[in-house]
Amino acid sequence: MNDSPKTPASRECTHCGTHFRPHTPDEQYCCKGCEFVHGLIEGQGLDQFYQLRRGASDPVKGVPFQPRDYAWLEPLITEAETENPQEPALVLDVQGISCIGCVWLIDKLFDRQPGGRGIEVNAQRGQMRLSWQAGAFDAVGFLRELQQFGYLAGPATARRGHDTHRLTSRLGLCGAFALNAMMFTLPRYLGMEDDFPLARWLDLLTVLFATLCMATGGTYFITRAVAALRRGVLHIDLPIALGVSAAYLGSLAGWLSGHPSLIYFDFVAIFIFLMLLGRWTQEYALEKNRNRLLSADHRPENVTVETPGGERAPEPLDKLRAAQRFFIEPGGLVPVCARLEGSEATFSLEWINGESEPRIIRAGELVPAGALASGMTELSLVAVETWKDSLLRRLLLISQNSGRHAVLERVLKVYLIAVLTLSVLGGLGWILAGAGIVNALQVFISVLVVSCPCALGVAFPLAGELAVSRLRREGVFVREDSLWQRLGRVRHILFDKTGTLTLEAPRLRNPEALATLDTEARAALGHLIERSLHPVSRALRENLGQAPATTAVDDVVDHAGYGLVWHSGDDRWSLGRPGWSGEASTAGTIPPDASNAFDCEFRRNGAIVAAFAFEEEVRPDAMEEIAALQQKGFQLHVLSGDRQQKVGSLMAKLGLPEASGLGGLSPQQKADWIETHAPDSSLMIGDGANDSLAFDAAACRGTPVVDKGLLEQKADFYLVGRSLRGLARLFELARRRRLAVRNVFGFAVVYNALAVLLCLAGLMNPLIAAIIMPLSSLVTLSIVGLQLGRA
Repeated sequence: MNDSPKTPASRECTHCGTHFRPHTPDEQYCCKGCEFVHGLIEGQGLDQFYQLRRGASDPVKGVPFQPRDYAWLEPLITEAETENPQEPALVLDVQGISCIGCVWLIDKLFDRQPGGRGIEVNAQRGQMRLSWQAGAFDAVGFLRELQQFGYLAGPATARRGHDTHRLTSRLGLCGAFALNAMMFTLPRYLGMEDDFPLARWLDLLTVLFATLCMATGGTYFITRAVAALRRGVLHIDLPIALGVSAAYLGSLAGWLSGHPSLIYFDFVAIFIFLMLLGRWTQEYALEKNRNRLLSADHRPENVTVETPGGERAPEPLDKLRAAQRFFIEPGGLVPVCARLEGSEATFSLEWINGESEPRIIRAGELVPAGALASGMTELSLVAVETWKDSLLRRLLLISQNSGRHAVLERVLKVYLIAVLTLSVLGGLGWILAGAGIVNALQVFISVLVVSCPCALGVAFPLAGELAVSRLRREGVFVREDSLWQRLGRVRHILFDKTGTLTLEAPRLRNPEALATLDTEARAALGHLIERSLHPVSRALRENLGQAPATTAVDDVVDHAGYGLVWHSGDDRWSLGRPGWSGEASTAGTIPPDASNAFDCEFRRNGAIVAAFAFEEEVRPDAMEEIAALQQKGFQLHVLSGDRQQKVGSLMAKLGLPEASGLGGLSPQQKADWIETHAPDSSLMIGDGANDSLAFDAAACRGTPVVDKGLLEQKADFYLVGRSLRGLARLFELARRRRLAVRNVFGFAVVYNALAVLLCLAGLMNPLIAAIIMPLSSLVTLSIVGLQLGRA
């Protein structure tokens, strides 16, 4: 009888609260990063973070273990201290803030920094403002400590938050104006006569506050509607703008001419407020998701070149000439196709073509644009093309979907024609019936007023916000509201392989090998991998729980394609491919493909201390998510730049037909496949620059958040964490949202038909309009809440 505990199918991460699939019964963390940060928080008495944390936060993943260059910070600090030496201040972007617990933790970490004066963290915009005592504050040290706790900081960028900030101001003002307009209109509804001493003043105040509401909020919709018309687009703002304009101008004419049946000032004010509330709800949720990550602009501004005089100087990238020599630091990005000089070097092409294993490139061979220097020494290269001709330049271009909703535009066209026709014919009918111009105008205006898409203007944003907030709990963050209507057309889901279906770093299959190392050996291994960018070094750092070095490591020698060597006293420590003893004389004697590129041996003076076995790891829950998507009827494909053999092996693991997996594809070939097979019905999910052109070709695009990611700024949505959990949920919520929208639209048709009949019969008046408008909004909100609430 086996009494060993069973491994649970799912467990909640002790640190971040994310549900994950453990490998062993006692595994408590979804990743090594969460385990590392939880140890720091517990060890430093910061446990209150877990009491303040609301729901699940973002998994830490490999953030604490990534070598990160903070050279960009020094000029900003110097500039801030020069401009205001008394109290310098600086605004920085922050990635990883997910709740009030994060704000509290960052504040506590700052409080213990010598020289720090104040910090303001804006979770909505993903930014923090620091102020400090000039010359006494270690800004780099503070950002490195934040990184240890899972937060990344970067230079402040132009966040997409200004529109929402202005919308918030408009909303607050219009709320106050609408309440006042309603308050001063109420005496009229309660029977106030014209001869009441304050009647004229109350009417004047109603006009004033409705006018202020129109100027503050009505102009928002009018200007957007006009801008859309200039682009040839029919937008939902157009009927809103027509309704408020007609109601306000008619009310103004009725007030000036003394005809109360034409006055809808309170309706104008409350309608504008409700429309702004719906728009703010929609934009606020999306803005928070857009600002959650650091900017992913990987284009180097300058490149260090050799001048005609033989000296080195930084030069703008677009000035780089063919046949010009330039230099790349370790971890740097090769901006153009170039020929390698000197000795051979190791490059990671995962970002540019999807190859998971580093490639060895020898002197005289071409290095493709977009390759990352994985070694530990500076490289000299000669450009064979200009930046203008570089494939990397094309891949870094950010294109956006137009966001046009063809179905909505057709509906709006029919709606506008019907409403305008009915209002004009209704008015003319009453004139021909001899009812007079005032009654005709009352019918004309009332049709435009009651048929305003108030219910749709509030219900549609609520449906989007509810779906966005529910997906956020699943680790899926929607960035573009136009995604919802495009998801309905998706029939093909296309995956990149490396970094998308698999994790960025290989998995150590025998972690027990680390447990056998004594203190001296662990320290030596840690020193060898401190600044190495090789995937094996990254995986070992995570398993050792070791943060990257804060200073340069210049005593470790990198033998490209073979391994790392460090001489400590009389000892020679090495970490390299199996069979390599660490001696420089043996480098080059072993064919580069003689073994699994991820397996390695740790040696001391040539004797094996430990052997490590690695494997490419499929993302947790990938097989379950793939199966769920297949059950929904989607056709699934894998488009990869990696070798066909590795793609075929992955397809077998995932239970997908081998024919649906294509390997060895260039970025352009991926895009061509989409253009040929599914240009209007595809969702592309990828993570690197090699997927950028495919993103441009696909109808929808999503990306997992990875180190050195590019596509977050192009994506309609992104996924945090290590799993793909949430993709099937995305389509389910999109389906429920479509159903809710259809139900709301059906109700709106019935409501408008009845309301317009009342108007044409001359039975509509401002009081009835003021009652049925909020009632119709409540009904539509209830429909959305019930439909998406069950989700």
